[in-house]
Amino acid sequence: MTETNYEERYRGEGLSPESAHSLSVWIMILFWLFIPNTIASILSNERIVTSHDLLIVGNIISFIASIAYGLILLKISSKEEKYRIAGYCFLVTSVADVFKLILIAASGASEDGGGFLALGFIISLVSLIAGLIGTNSEFTGHSNVLIGVDDELSEKWLRLWKWYIGSLIAMLCSIILVYVIGMLLIICAVVVIFIVSIMKIVYIYQTSKALDEYNKRLKSEV
Repeated sequence: MTETNYEERYRGEGLSPESAHSLSVWIMILFWLFIPNTIASILSNERIVTSHDLLIVGNIISFIASIAYGLILLKISSKEEKYRIAGYCFLVTSVADVFKLILIAASGASEDGGGFLALGFIISLVSLIAGLIGTNSEFTGHSNVLIGVDDELSEKWLRLWKWYIGSLIAMLCSIILVYVIGMLLIICAVVVIFIVSIMKIVYIYQTSKALDEYNKRLKSEV
């Protein structure tokens, strides 16, 4: 492969007008697909949505949008190899959405939710990892094809990834912090309950003794 061909396939600075136009059209379609995908990510989030029906709708929309998104990334991967990785990752998240949809439906019809919860966690973890790899590959792909086309925007894609991963880390730290604080509150509550129990025992004893002393005093006054 010559340097020119390599640049045309893997870097924006070597894109032909036809390739640039093709990428422009398909990436615009990605833009329109990302809107329902974003809405679906909210509707399918169990921490935000409590309605069983909305969760199903959210996962269905997410599945369709992710499939289309992944296929389009694979379509344009001839221009940038990173799009291929991103496309496959989006397809993995689509499959994960199908399994989550099945689990939601099954858990709604079953009284034993423990097994479904564990399996759902594993599927969500796989989806999260695939999503991270896919997002990184997509952002890097966008940055690569923009080199020589719009270097400033190319750098913005790389910065956006840093902001994205930074926000996820911040969210994870927040969850851990809340968990730690929650555990501390539980421990404090247990300690307080234990102290109250001890004090109750002491107070019961003291109450009994006080009543006994009062009874003796009354008898002595008669």
